[in-house]
Amino acid sequence: MLKSYRGDRMGKGKYLEARVKRLLVENKTYQKSDLALISRIWFEDLKRIKYDNVNGTGAIEFLQLLRDGSLTSHDSVTRCRRKLQAQHAELRDESVYKGRAKVEKQMKSEGTYW
Repeated sequence: MLKSYRGDRMGKGKYLEARVKRLLVENKTYQKSDLALISRIWFEDLKRIKYDNVNGTGAIEFLQLLRDGSLTSHDSVTRCRRKLQAQHAELRDESVYKGRAKVEKQMKSEGTYW
């Protein structure tokens, strides 16, 4: 069953936006850390796929689900977070926001792009 699972809009559009917004409001840690946010999204994906029985999920099975596209794309999650934080200042951590802005300004002035 899991091999054929392709998700059901778990990482799509407005549904993903609502999930990310809920997490950003719920816990300030997710405003600061993309890794924490992505981990939580993937945990919720796993709970949905495995009908709340995630304890038996091994690394190989997790990696297969990730490879097959059954878990929400990390790019989609971070893109969604950036969009929401640009639209809603209350969803961002100001110290992280100012730090990123400072680095961006420095990169523009030095002409260094990774």
